Amino acid sequence: MRRLLCLFVCLVSCCVQAQGLTNPLSPDPEVVAHGRKLFHRTGCIACHGTNARGAVGPDLTDDEWLRAPSDEMIFNTIRNGRSGTVMSGFAGDLSEEETWTIITWLRDENRKRKAP
Repeated sequence: MRRLLCLFVCLVSCCVQAQGLTNPLSPDPEVVAHGRKLFHRTGCIACHGTNARGAVGPDLTDDEWLRAPSDEMIFNTIRNGRSGTVMSGFAGDLSEEETWTIITWLRDENRKRKAP
């Protein structure tokens, strides 16, 4: 019985992890504006520029960067950093909601960039 319970817990855990994280915020103007402010306040502009279009770090608004990574990958990169690069994590500086707010702004910048 105990083995069956352990197997069940493992299967449920795998299913939950497989679903991944998705941004719970809607891209309304207030959220987008707050995301831009957080991007600046946290110091992201030092590497990614004032509009996240790149400087020392990559352009975070282009299709190549935003289309391939999932919301979960972007969230984890902001929170935990990226090994082998100078990108450090901001889990100690940003709440989870603030992290999602920045992602909402980045996705909005990408959308605006593609608009005619």
